[in-house]
This record gives sequence, structure tokens and C-alpha cells, in this order.
Amino acid sequence: MSIQIPGYTIIRELGRGGMATVYLAIQESFGRQVALKVMAPHLAAESGFPERFDSEAKMVASLSHPHIVTVYDVGSFNNYHYLAMEYHTGGDLSERIDRQDITPNNALRITKQLADALGLAHSKGVVHRDIKPDNVLFRAHNDDAILTDFGIARNMQAESHLTQVGSTVGTPKYMSPEQARGMKVDGRADLYSLGVMLYEMLVGKPPFSATDTIALAIKHCQEPVPRLPDHLHRYQQLLDRLLAKEVKNRFQNGVEVMVAIDNFLKAPAQQAVVVPSSSADTPVPATQEPHIPSVSAYGRPSPGFSLDTHTKKSTYEPFFKASETIGGNFLFKKYGYKIDFSCDDYEEFKEKREQMHELLQDWLDKRGKKATDLDISIQAHPWIHGRIWEALSDDQPYDSPFGLLLEQATVNLHVYDEVEPEGKRLMLRDKGKKVPKS
Repeated sequence: MSIQIPGYTIIRELGRGGMATVYLAIQESFGRQVALKVMAPHLAAESGFPERFDSEAKMVASLSHPHIVTVYDVGSFNNYHYLAMEYHTGGDLSERIDRQDITPNNALRITKQLADALGLAHSKGVVHRDIKPDNVLFRAHNDDAILTDFGIARNMQAESHLTQVGSTVGTPKYMSPEQARGMKVDGRADLYSLGVMLYEMLVGKPPFSATDTIALAIKHCQEPVPRLPDHLHRYQQLLDRLLAKEVKNRFQNGVEVMVAIDNFLKAPAQQAVVVPSSSADTPVPATQEPHIPSVSAYGRPSPGFSLDTHTKKSTYEPFFKASETIGGNFLFKKYGYKIDFSCDDYEEFKEKREQMHELLQDWLDKRGKKATDLDISIQAHPWIHGRIWEALSDDQPYDSPFGLLLEQATVNLHVYDEVEPEGKRLMLRDKGKKVPKS
């Protein structure tokens, strides 16, 4: 081998891609076989790459879970940045799909194990972005599924100057609609990709196919979830939830997927989802109350979680409220404004923010410099809290009504969710002056 990494004896190449090459190697300090993933040398020339790689690699190495590949070592030598990981000999999911020897119950078992792994990763703020059969390995001794290639290359690619704004990160065949649109994603994009893999395990082919990447992306964004063959129709409801186009209509975390699969496996076949023979429309679900066990030590279903998406409505009820308060005295009045609204995803937040700007502009036109206090409370899904803080706490355009109020008023921001209504509160401005961060 032409490459040499101190502390490792490289035996042979296992696989190669545009971002990295994986070798079978011996970690000399322990005498054990490892999968040594070495990033492509040209990445080291990217500004800030070594720091990003080190940060991302250590983050992934901290994900200790029986269904996530263990990272033993992270380091660099010359222009080579590498990770040493568990080496598994049980093959990958692509091989099993090609052989078409996955039973429906085994497909559910694999999906549940991967949902468990994703639940832990998402709870720590790590999004995989490239869930696909090639990245699912199996332990030889117990056949457990192992999720690998966790974020390093893909996150580095997303950060790279070689990747332009609006580009996509992931594999088109398994890409969520929001990934296909080049939007920022959260863990629910991984759950969509998990649904694509479940469909492929059941049917033997992915739900959408096309002759080019753009056509395939359009199908992910617009085409309905294909109906399963008659002998598999009891799995349709589970797939419809995983593959929902809108993130708010999907399972919201890995624990919800695990709960759904647990209940599915416990329900007698006659109580499972049935598709009416006269129609290919939405299947009719069973009217059985879901049993929600404690399936995870790190997460829980979201409020109002239900396995039945067709007979029960979501507990999320959008709202937008605004009111003015008047204080001060007869000679000098002070005017305050309070805005409360909800948003279940970032697109809805942007719509509500525009609505807020219109109201604030009218208020400024009416009150001018006497507009002295602004309180904003936003109920939002936890996935987008960080993006909301980023959008509203950073410097704003001076010609926007919110930006103008930041220059003259005391502005308070409160972001919360249904589970933790206290959320986070912060004073953004004190009479137009920035408040030092504590």
C-alpha cells in the first residue's frame, strides 16, 4: 500500500469513494482488525477542514450505541485525516436486498434497530444525512444492524467550499423532499430515508425511480407513496407515516418509529391496516388503542403521538396573536406590543415572521419612537429552535420593522415547545442597546 498511517498496518482496500477510502487494517496497539477510513487528501486543502473534521469526528465517536459503529480512534498524519472503526464481516443491507431474502418481520427488526440508533444521534444533535443500504452493516455473531458512515464525509461535504448554496447532500434514491430542495434538514429527514429503505426491503426496489437525478428528486417531492402489493398491504400505514412529504406529518423521532413497530408486531394480523379491495386510496387503520411502552432510555414520543394518522387529528393547532399595551402617564405614554405565534416547521416560521413584520410596520407607523417594548413568544418544534434564535437574535436589516425596533426598543424573545413551555427567554435589546451575553 502506498499510504502509511503510524500505528496501523494496512492489509487491503475495502472500498473507495470521492470523499474517502476505507481499508482493512490492524490497529497495532491492540492487535485488532479495524476499518480505517482515510479522507481524500484534497479535502485537507479546504480552509478550516482539519478543525471541522476533528470536531465532527469526535462528535460521532461520542455516539455510543449498540447499533452505531464504534469509532476507536481519530487522528491525522501528513495530509491524511482518518478514523479507525469496528470492522464487521456480516455484510451490508444492499447485499441482502439484492438477494431478496429479507422477510417482512426481519425488515421491521432492522428498521427498529436503526430507528433506535437514529434516536440517540438526533437527541445529541447529529443528523446522518445519508441513510442508505450501503451504510447499514451487520454483526456476524448476532445479525444486529449497525449504522455506519455517520456524518463525517457528508457533513464535511456540506461545509466544503466546493459545495454551493442550495446544493443537496445525500443519495438521491433515499433523499427526503427537503433534502431534494436543498433546504436545511433535521433528524426527520433521516426517518424519511429509513422509510425508503423499509419499502425497498419489503418490495425489493425503492418507491421512486427515474432516469436522472432531477426527475427522481421531483418524485420524492410530489408523487404519493406507492401502494404496496396486496400481500404487504398491512404495512402501508407505517410507510405512509415514514414517507410523508411534510416533516410535520412524519414520525417526529426514532422512538415514535420504535413504538409504532412494537405495536404493529403485537397486533394480530386481522387488526392490522387493511386496504379496501375496491380502492387504492388511503388505507383504513384499525381502531385499536396504541400501547406505548418505554422503548428507549433517551427519548419519548412527542405530545399527542398516535399510531393512527387517519382517524385522529394532530394536537398541533396553529395560532397567531398580537396585542398592544399602553403605559406611562398622561404626558408621556409608552407603548408595548406582544406577539405570540406557533410554527411546526421552518417554512411556517418564515410565513409567520412575514406576518409579524407587517404588524410591526403598522405599529411603527402609528407609534413611531413611542414604540418602546416588544415581546415575542414562539411555540415551535424543538428541531427548529436553533434556527429561530439564529434568525431573530442576529443583526437585522435596518430597513425591516423588526430591525428598526431593535434600534429603539426593549425586545424580549421567548422560544418554547409544548413539552417544555418554559423554553428559553432572552432580552435581545435593552432600550435599543445590545445586551451582553452571559
